[in-house]
Amino acid sequence: YLQEKIMNFSLSLWSSRETCTSRMEFLRDKYNMQDVENVVMKERVVCRNPPIQIFWQDDGIDELDNIFAQTRISRQDITTSPPPGSISIYFYESLRKDVGDNLVENMWRQYSLRNNSETNAQADIAIIDLFRTYPGRTDDPDAADLFVVPYAHASHCVSKPTGVWMAACKHIRYDLMKKGVFDTLEYYVGNKDRHLFLNVINQGNSNPVMRNTHLSLDIGPRYKDTNLLVPYLNNLQSFQPSAIRKRGKEWWVRPRTYAIAYFFGVSNSRTRNSPRFHRQHFLAEVQKNWNDTLGGLPYAIRVMTKGEKPPSRLFTHMYQDSIFCPTLPGDTPPQKRFFDVIMMGCIPVVLEFDSGQEGKKSWHQDGGHSLDNSYPWIKGSNSTHPKKEIDYRSFVVVVSGGVQNVRPTIEALMQNYTEIRRRQLTLMKYAPYFSYGMGADAHKYPDAFSKILESLRFYVDGLDSLGE
Repeated sequence: YLQEKIMNFSLSLWSSRETCTSRMEFLRDKYNMQDVENVVMKERVVCRNPPIQIFWQDDGIDELDNIFAQTRISRQDITTSPPPGSISIYFYESLRKDVGDNLVENMWRQYSLRNNSETNAQADIAIIDLFRTYPGRTDDPDAADLFVVPYAHASHCVSKPTGVWMAACKHIRYDLMKKGVFDTLEYYVGNKDRHLFLNVINQGNSNPVMRNTHLSLDIGPRYKDTNLLVPYLNNLQSFQPSAIRKRGKEWWVRPRTYAIAYFFGVSNSRTRNSPRFHRQHFLAEVQKNWNDTLGGLPYAIRVMTKGEKPPSRLFTHMYQDSIFCPTLPGDTPPQKRFFDVIMMGCIPVVLEFDSGQEGKKSWHQDGGHSLDNSYPWIKGSNSTHPKKEIDYRSFVVVVSGGVQNVRPTIEALMQNYTEIRRRQLTLMKYAPYFSYGMGADAHKYPDAFSKILESLRFYVDGLDSLGE
């Protein structure tokens, strides 16, 4: 009881920027407490944030417009031609308006707002627009390799048309999808394996009706070989392929101020028994055992709590000015943060576990989904031609054995500038493939959409080889 009184009383005297180790010393010196470690670590919320040094002059300017704030382009605006051998697609325009054109237009408008928070569900609206304007689109169903169904299921889910959210998107009724989508598909019967659906939301949050479609684009994890995984969308203009490609080699290998930057949440009321507990263990490890620097550089590690948040430009600056960016397990594999930090030139750091499949690893949790079922176009996934797969291990820092090994792993790498430079240049190579070119960038550069087309070409070639 006395210890609890001291803890509560000393809150007003204590700076939240201090470490838990320093807090232990404070309580030991001021109150002669003996069991300070158990007391402090039990109530870690009062000293959870390590000290952070900001070496940045804030210009106060946020990136005002995202890609949805610009005018939508038409098919006629696209002047590029599909490369030889490109897939031919038929784009349905027959969906009922409330789940077709009107849904897309309404969500496009909603996503254009600066305060929109549904950033994890926006990719389907972008992908639909890219298929709509794709130079390889045909209006002749007999000439099509695939049929694209432009139903934005993820966006429909987060729009909550009934005003409530239900697990597995059960608030979107089966009869609505059947009558508004499936019953409008004139060429579906006999061609199910050539109809592409967009289920670009974490599989656990998607409606079972969509999960049961034969061929789909998905965020992940993948439950069958015909789930083609794609990255999350970052809707800021500075994450467009042209912006990423303008950064020369010098930008990618330039000196950074911070060894590590990591801003994260530790709880989610919607998800019980989440692997987020690894974040809490990592925080405790930093508080208890880390010095003020890592490999001679400061680090920026911060738990984000409810309330007023710093402007998003702070996170962009800190990630771009850091060598390594942990992306420790969240509720599901993978995370939007993982792709964002790659495009910001920061080397991702992950924890590795044994997956539920023999001989395969997971970056999510023990017994979790294997890498080939979690990340788009990853080596060994058989989701595109093997020569076009992405070797994630060539740039990701993989930590085995738990959060206590993050620091020694990073410190060892920081003694090898040549290896850091190699990983940074590999980021430069792969980063554009996690960006969706929209507007003026549409269909101009190798990007996430061009990788999607590669996957579909690979899939169709497999069907053709079987005579299907």
